[in-house]
Amino acid sequence: MVEALGLNLTQFLFYLFNFLLLVLILGKFLFKPFLAMLDNRTQSIKDAFDSAEATNKKADEKLENYNRKIAKADAEGKEIIRESKAQADQQAKKIIDEANAKATQMMQSAERQIERDRSKALSEMKGEVTTLAMMAAEKIMEKDLEKTGEQEQIVDRIIEEAGAGAWQS
Repeated sequence: MVEALGLNLTQFLFYLFNFLLLVLILGKFLFKPFLAMLDNRTQSIKDAFDSAEATNKKADEKLENYNRKIAKADAEGKEIIRESKAQADQQAKKIIDEANAKATQMMQSAERQIERDRSKALSEMKGEVTTLAMMAAEKIMEKDLEKTGEQEQIVDRIIEEAGAGAWQS
């Protein structure tokens, strides 16, 4: 039957033996090392992915840590600004209050000085008016008293008025 196909049985068996021998040799020297190399490569790729994943986790943790630190620093900065503003407002209020107190004190001092000057001016004016009135009265009295002789009555009336406090103001 093999010969009907145009094949020689010894040649066929020789080819089959060579093929099986080639498959065994290739399997032992080529296929197993190739599979081992593929397994090694698969394992190294898996290790690389695992390493990359671990590195990404570390990076994410560090990023989250940095973000927390930044948020904390931002909050601290806002707190410092708020405290500084409150302190500045307090100092401004203190300065304004001191300025207002000083202005009030200056106004009171000025009012007291004005009152003293007014009193002094009134006193001086009274003195001058009194002097002028006395001089005018003397002149009038000299003329009138010489005519009428009422000098004693006028002097008595002036003494009474001075005693009653009519001349004090």
